[in-house]
Amino acid sequence: MIDDETPVLIVGGSMVGLASALFLSHHGVRPLLVERHAQISAHPRAQAASPRTMELLDGLGIGDAVRAVETPHAQYGDVLQAESLAGAELNRFDGPFRHDTHGVSSTGWTLVGQDRLEPVLRRRAEELGADIRFGTELLDYLQDGDGVTARIRRTGDGAERTVRARYLIAADGNRSAIRTGLGIGTHGRGTFGRQMIILFRADLERYVDGRKFFLCFVSNPAVHGVLGQLGASGTDRWCLAPSLRPDETHTDYTPERCLDLVRAAVGDPALSAVIEDASSWEIAARMADRFTAGRVFLAGDAAHVLPPTGGFGGNLGIQDAHNLAWKLALVLRGTAGAGLLDSYEAERLPVAEFTTEQGVIRYLQRSGLDPETAARHQPEATVLFGHRYRSRAVAPEDDDPATVEDPRQASGRPGTRATHLPVRHDGRDTTVVELVNRDFALLTTPDGRAWLDAGGEVCARLGLPLDRHVVGAGPDATLIEPSGTFAERYGVGARGAVLVRPDGFVAWRAPELTGDPAATLTAVFDRVLAR
Repeated sequence: MIDDETPVLIVGGSMVGLASALFLSHHGVRPLLVERHAQISAHPRAQAASPRTMELLDGLGIGDAVRAVETPHAQYGDVLQAESLAGAELNRFDGPFRHDTHGVSSTGWTLVGQDRLEPVLRRRAEELGADIRFGTELLDYLQDGDGVTARIRRTGDGAERTVRARYLIAADGNRSAIRTGLGIGTHGRGTFGRQMIILFRADLERYVDGRKFFLCFVSNPAVHGVLGQLGASGTDRWCLAPSLRPDETHTDYTPERCLDLVRAAVGDPALSAVIEDASSWEIAARMADRFTAGRVFLAGDAAHVLPPTGGFGGNLGIQDAHNLAWKLALVLRGTAGAGLLDSYEAERLPVAEFTTEQGVIRYLQRSGLDPETAARHQPEATVLFGHRYRSRAVAPEDDDPATVEDPRQASGRPGTRATHLPVRHDGRDTTVVELVNRDFALLTTPDGRAWLDAGGEVCARLGLPLDRHVVGAGPDATLIEPSGTFAERYGVGARGAVLVRPDGFVAWRAPELTGDPAATLTAVFDRVLAR
């Protein structure tokens, strides 16, 4: 007997699972999410939402809500190096998440821990209709040609239910039982070490001594780790993230031993502190060999694990969810063929390979890089914004195998993120990327209006919503762009057009008006939507 039916079952209620629920709900799909823990974790874990992630959240209208819960002291940016908080200060430098985006985005890093970000994602997903059940675990599932049948159980009272879903998203972490059960292997550099995080309460104001900093790296014979304040100035909630040996976990550390580490990090052997909790995780570089198996999709740490350097890992997972959500929505609606879902792995696996390598390079920089590895280092802007997709969901112009390009010299080619272009729409300042967040968008110049008429005709026939815009400086433009550089920056001519996907990536472009624009667009949508 089926107790619940849902279009998409999401397993895992951390950042990526909640993002999946949010993006699907934004597209009108009401998913069911199950998470075995009773509540969102109190551990901050991933510390920053990248500019690309903030673009996505701004497009959904919750960017400001995320900025409002930014981690206290994040605005200071500074990072200290010291023997201990009370000991000699060795160095002070700019934090890792204040880099210039070189004019390729209107957003910047937002220093927000998962413990602060996840409630915002959950609240908005539920407002949009997502069914989110914490304290509920997946027992098992079977997939067939039409969907997935799963058994779930409430951890509190043991009550079981059977769920029927069309698709399943595995966001169940780096030890993903779903990935293992599917027989999907992993590859990569493997484990570098382990990191523990200790949550504690203590009055450290006299040791801070009025200094303004985001994090403090401490190093002495008793402890190597990072101290961070979790509450506002004057509060007593802190965390310590000490390094562990690869064979250790937090379970090897008693509360008394954790207290010793905290005291050593602060530099006061008699410090009064209360240990609230401890957890640990693996610092590793590992990728799933596949991201898809039938009707199951791996996302986030279930698909890839990165070192924390660069802050790429959690953001990569959120962008997995964003890439997959619009595709699932169109397939579930019947507008796209099931083949569109094949583009998820085709697009995200190469991006994950590239981003993982960049995280590893940044991690190994601390101990020195060989020239060959150092030569593969790419700028932060390229890692965050330079992805180039190659799949059937893109109408290609060439056979260039490159998976990235420098967004500071954006080409506007199909498969790349829509070139950053500030515009004014309905009386407010925005960008093309922020504006395109649910439906396809067709952009053209004032002389290319025939494209918009053809696009309206084709999409009405397909039952596909389409945003249509004239980009220019004149009174007939719907996107006001005073610089007049749209055509140049997107690589089209005076009567060209650009089709942008719901995820903000260019699906197709035409340098000039063709003889039959409706036929041209029909062929484009048939390809991109796997019709």
